Parts: sequence; structure tokens; C-alpha cells
Amino acid sequence: MGEPLPSTVTLKLAPSITPQTFHYTDSCGQPEEIPIGRQIEAALREGAHRTFKTVVSDDKTDKGIVSDHVITIDIRDWFFALDTDALYDRAPATMRMNAFARMHDKTGALLRETEFKVVRQERLRLERLGKNCNYIIDPFIKNTAVELAYKLFMDARVALGGTPDSPPIAEPPISDSPSTPPMAAALPATVPASPSTLRFKALLLDENGNLIFEGGEHVRVRVDVVNTGASPVEHASASLIGTTAVIEQFPATNLRIPTLLPGQTKTVEFIATLPMTIQPQHTEILVTVSESVGAAAPPQTLSFTIQPTGTKTH
Repeated sequence: MGEPLPSTVTLKLAPSITPQTFHYTDSCGQPEEIPIGRQIEAALREGAHRTFKTVVSDDKTDKGIVSDHVITIDIRDWFFALDTDALYDRAPATMRMNAFARMHDKTGALLRETEFKVVRQERLRLERLGKNCNYIIDPFIKNTAVELAYKLFMDARVALGGTPDSPPIAEPPISDSPSTPPMAAALPATVPASPSTLRFKALLLDENGNLIFEGGEHVRVRVDVVNTGASPVEHASASLIGTTAVIEQFPATNLRIPTLLPGQTKTVEFIATLPMTIQPQHTEILVTVSESVGAAAPPQTLSFTIQPTGTKTH
């Protein structure tokens, strides 16, 4: 995430985050629970320490330290689904997190108020131990929580004048070989667990091609998808997630891709109009193309700048 910003921040996490737990029944019919809240909390605290030089926890306020900023974070809602009825040893899993963050300065003035959404899909493998009852869920949840933290604190970095970096690569799926050591946690972009025969190119289109948009201007995201496999792909879709102020302007953020024969290319296009009063900001849109069976092509990120209507550029 780049060098830490030379400022002190107080991190306030909603008390409701830590107790969040996912309950499910494993493949042997035994009840299990996963402490999702603790994973989210750990990712948010790590993200804060990577973004700011000094981080003060709200529940452990250090005497004599005056914070330059206060960031308050709450998880509005989250969803986790695991299809344990899937065939073989890989179960489709989906996780969605919706968070809300506010940033204040030392005087209490509100600087930024942003909503963040993360959606992640993978196929989870059974542990090769004992009766093969438990799915390997922890890395999946960890990567989802860390992706949320990356988006949240990169937005904070941009708000305070820092330079945004490209998202790091996520942890790879766990190898079938028990001798393979786990990699250190990274702040990831969404990476599919199952390969897809689909490949795509996402293009951001504006009138003059300078990737600087003004309030009231149209934003067009064109997605060209090709089937590189030997079989038709009948059920696939393209989706957008990203900066809330922009994503909310799209009438649809998920479009069905028509049936693709081997070697065939199809195009879908998302169109939105920016509000006239939008605030200047750096914006990112993450484009994903996935199939109904869970396979997905590598995602692509589109970055651009928004400025108020009538602002001159040099």
C-alpha cells in the first residue's frame, strides 16, 4: 500500500464486528462455526497500520497522543453461502461484505463518508485429513476481509492526498501438497479459484479520451469477451464494483453475456451519467467476468479522475 502516511489516526471499530460468526454443517453432518468478525477486525487493523505512521485503538487510547484523524468503521451487512451439496471435493462459496466508513479531522469535522462493497466467489476444497469433513474456509474469509480493508484504506489514502497503488495479488489457493508452506497475507484484488475459458478486455470510454470526467458527463465501460475454449459458454455475466459514488449511477452493475461459441467474441456495455454535484476524487472500477459454474476470468481495474463541472485541466 505504499509508504505509511506521516499522521496519527484513531481507529474506531463498531462493537458488533468482532462477535460475527458463520455457522454451518460440514460434509459429515457436524455443526461448525467460523469467527468471521475476528478475521475482519484483524484485516482492518493491519490495513490501518499499513496506511498511517501511528494508529491508536479507540479501546486503548494512549494518553498524550493527539490524533490527526479519526476513522469509524461499521459492517452494514455480510453474507456467506457454502454449497456443501456440490459434487466431488470442491464446494462453491460466496461471500459479500458491505462496510461504511467515516473520517473526521482532529476538530471533529467530517472529511469523508464512504460505503464499500466486496463480493468474492471461490470453490473451497475439503481438508485431506481424517474423514475429509471440513472445508478450507479460513483463507477464503481472510482474503475477502483483506480486500475490504485494502479498498477502505486506499480510499482514505487518496482522500488525504496520498498516491494510490495498484492492488496486490491475493494469496493463491492452498496446494494439495501438505509440504507447501502458506504465503504471507497480502491485500488482494479478487482472484478466481477456478480457471475460465473466457478472456475479456474492459475499456473506459469518454468523449476526449483523457480519463478525466466532469459532473454530468457519461461514463461508458465496454467489455469485450472472447471464448477461448472448445465448448460453447451459455451462462456468463459481467459485473462492476468499485467507488460507491460512481457505481450507484449505473442502472445495472451486472449484465448477462449472450451465448459464446468457441472463438466467438461478444460485447456488453455499462453506461452511467455522473451527478452534477459530484466531488473531485480518484475512482476505480473493478470489472469481473464469470460463469454460472463458478469459473471466472482474471479481473481488470479501470482508474480515472472525477472533477467538478467547469474545472480547467492543464
